[in-house]
Amino acid sequence: MRIAITGANGFVGRNVIALLLGDETPGDLRAVVRDPERATPELPRAPLDVRRADVTDPDTLRGLFDGVDAVVHTVAIPTERHGTFERINADGTRAVVHEAERAGVRKIVHLSAIGASPKSRYPFLRSKGQGQAAVEGSLVPHVVLRPSVLFGPGDDFFPRLGFSLRFPVVPLPDGGGARFQPLHVADLARAIRAALRGPITGTFELGGPVAVTYRQMLQETMRGYRTNRIAVPLPVLLMKPAAFLFERTMADPPVTVGQLDLLAVDNTPRPNAIDQVFGVRPQAFLGGGLSYLAGTS
Repeated sequence: MRIAITGANGFVGRNVIALLLGDETPGDLRAVVRDPERATPELPRAPLDVRRADVTDPDTLRGLFDGVDAVVHTVAIPTERHGTFERINADGTRAVVHEAERAGVRKIVHLSAIGASPKSRYPFLRSKGQGQAAVEGSLVPHVVLRPSVLFGPGDDFFPRLGFSLRFPVVPLPDGGGARFQPLHVADLARAIRAALRGPITGTFELGGPVAVTYRQMLQETMRGYRTNRIAVPLPVLLMKPAAFLFERTMADPPVTVGQLDLLAVDNTPRPNAIDQVFGVRPQAFLGGGLSYLAGTS
């Protein structure tokens, strides 16, 4: 099976490729990246079919999926530090879908997000919803996956959460009661493999085995870093000035104003399709799930 993976050197992309290498000839995996020279050290060591393309430039996509059976689309940005949500998450996905249709691809597996909707009041979720709508309206059979927050070696979310542990008192957005269902990236990769190989089509939400609160995620992050801090509930509104300052003074801020809003929004799957639909029994998050963080702060 010939498979193209966009964002191949990203957190999800490289985990998907590592898993698929157990089944496929490396040359049948087309690793689509924006900068091959920079991406090579981040990709699994195998003779992959590496192609350069930028989803914001449709001309670079022309012919990209010729001869490919399926496309796994993972390209997205969670903040607007390196582009705009509209251009990458929405327009970029539309461009990928258009080229997949032209090339006669037989399936698209698209990575969306819980809460994604073209009508969302949150810019990130609105752009993800617009991209998801492009996939769902496609002529190509598709699987849309909407995972909860992801964890695993190399993730971005929990090290950023760990930034708050540098301070003696850690704020809890709106009391830290918002619920999440953290999913290990390896389990997401297994669901993507099942989506590629089976007759599955449709839109599905995915999460780990249990729902946890933001407060519990913070406690687990402390366990991962082998440290402890006092957590103090604060309204998101009062936390925004600090986030605004981070955005204006840091090239890679630990949190943005937009992300703060999302930390108080429910992020649990309804229902959770990870086991019933994809046959994946997800790994536990609580009790050492973030042990890989130790020594990285």
